[in-house]
Amino acid sequence: MPVTVITLKKSTPSLRGDLSKWMQEIATGVYIGNFNARIREQLWQRVIQNVGKGEATLSYACRNEIGYDFKTHNTDREVVYFDGLPLVNLPVSNVADQNGIKLGFSNASKFHRVKHKKMASNLNYRLHRPYMVIDIETEGLDSKKHAIIEIAAVLVEADKLTMFSSLINTGRSLNEEIIDLTGITNQCLIENGKPIEEVLLEFLDFLGDQLVVGYGVAFDIEFLNKALEKMGKSAISNQIVDLKRLVKKENMFLANYKLETVLNAYGIDKKVPHRALEDSKLIYELSTKVNLFLKMVEEKA
Repeated sequence: MPVTVITLKKSTPSLRGDLSKWMQEIATGVYIGNFNARIREQLWQRVIQNVGKGEATLSYACRNEIGYDFKTHNTDREVVYFDGLPLVNLPVSNVADQNGIKLGFSNASKFHRVKHKKMASNLNYRLHRPYMVIDIETEGLDSKKHAIIEIAAVLVEADKLTMFSSLINTGRSLNEEIIDLTGITNQCLIENGKPIEEVLLEFLDFLGDQLVVGYGVAFDIEFLNKALEKMGKSAISNQIVDLKRLVKKENMFLANYKLETVLNAYGIDKKVPHRALEDSKLIYELSTKVNLFLKMVEEKA
């Protein structure tokens, strides 16, 4: 029987345990086994059902000209076939130093306005399209079980940044892991948080129809849309750009694509605090250095 290889990223312990019954883990997240096609397909379906937001790739022997085939799930790469041969397709994104003084602050909406120097990395270019950088913090990774605890956004225009930030009182306690990661405490949410319904309405009003930019932004959008669905509101339909996808195209050989790693690769030597507004500012700063993104929003002066 031919060898099968399954690779996982960010998978659940239960799934890893299931695979270990049939396969050997030869490196972190890399499983190899020897079984028939029926078992292989059943295992792959189990992977798809249980990997959640993680990534999975299946590679196996096949009677074609190159001797193998593969499948992917939740990855940037897709399998396409040409004359019966599997090829890798890396789709185009599904859409197409801040220096300033704070000009104002509203307790109701927590907007901040700041002036800043020209943001373009290339002084021969200028911003021709405003965009909105967004980030959220959550109490967990599953949008069906966990809630948003903080939303922030930075509206980037030619001569100013406008910022939105709000904590959300979920009415339930955070686990210690989230408190340690974000620094957000239960007392902080009780004293400063607002109901999710109120915050989302303010956020949508701030967002408008702007181009949305984020890092791994599918995670943010999934949580936001799930919360909107519970309110009986329509999903966010704005055009969206994921900087992570663009960075992977532009910088193909980084050790990993965690935000902090990517920031360092682009000369931004800052820690990621895992707070929505501060992370949004970092993502904005990154956006001014990713050439593939700048081509979307800048024009020659």
